[in-house]
Amino acid sequence: MNDYSPRALGYRATGIALLLLSTAAQAAPIDVAGRGVYHFASASGCPFDLTGANPIAASDATRADCNRVALDTQDAHASIDTAGQTIRLSTDAAHESKTLIGDVLLQGSGVASNGRRVPLSVQVLLRRTGRTWSPDIYVHAPVSGKFTEVRMDPYRIVVREGSEERIVFTPEQARDLLAHPSLAARVARQLVEVRPTASSDANANDITIALGIGQVAKSVARARFSSDQPDDTDLNQVLAKGNWTVDVEALSSQIPAWAVKRELFLFGLEASRLLQDVRERGFDKHDTLSFGVANGAGFLRYNGREEPFAGAVASGRAFMQDSFIGLILAWRRDASERAAAGPAATRAAKRPGGAPA
Repeated sequence: MNDYSPRALGYRATGIALLLLSTAAQAAPIDVAGRGVYHFASASGCPFDLTGANPIAASDATRADCNRVALDTQDAHASIDTAGQTIRLSTDAAHESKTLIGDVLLQGSGVASNGRRVPLSVQVLLRRTGRTWSPDIYVHAPVSGKFTEVRMDPYRIVVREGSEERIVFTPEQARDLLAHPSLAARVARQLVEVRPTASSDANANDITIALGIGQVAKSVARARFSSDQPDDTDLNQVLAKGNWTVDVEALSSQIPAWAVKRELFLFGLEASRLLQDVRERGFDKHDTLSFGVANGAGFLRYNGREEPFAGAVASGRAFMQDSFIGLILAWRRDASERAAAGPAATRAAKRPGGAPA
């Protein structure tokens, strides 16, 4: 028999109210504002899930905070609606021609042509001229080709233009980019080449990034990740407990200064006094930047000068899973992938319109 006593009805009303409050709290958008880097959960897994001795199946991926919104201007706002799977961006004022307002980075995975699931990410850079927004879209992938069974949180990106809103990116675009690269993306893939620095060791965790095709390609940067841990050790464990170093060397003085400055911002390096000149002028040829952990202490080194760096672990994690270069370095640590890759050079695709992180 149903109990309709005042006390029972009161309990039920209280329970319903608590349930509604709980649902509302879970559905509340995450609002962020001002210049900064903001991470939020990915229900589709993160790059580190797919490396190490025991890769995690995509269906078992954890909801780690590896999706990202980065806001480059102080007047920028973002609202991340995880329930409605919508990210809204706005600014308080109009901006000069092609001002970079920020970006959205969505992490996921897909099955490559060799049948193995690999980490993938899509980066949407958002610029604004006056009240009009324009997106540039990039794919970060550790191997080339088309991808099937793509898993990526289906967010759409919406921007405010005056009193109206406009959709500038949809989940369908992400799937199409990964499964059916456009002609422009296929051409661009041939113009950005990642290859082993030493031809005698094709699988070394030391890569050179070049622009161009074949013998006319121009090397612009070299990157290396080194650690005292075995290659099949989970990267989270390596970064948190091991000794490790990220080294980046400029092989050209023509890397755009704005791109260098933004990398320092994204990966928590811009506050360093050592890097004041780099923030102003960018990299000169053969400038070398290193950071990492040695005997439990973080460090930052630039052209031979060194300082303590308390944020080394956070910067290392962000670089290795959020950046185009770091994603490839993280993947090349995987022993089974290195064995399967053999002597083949790794290539990665991007769409034209700027420079990927």
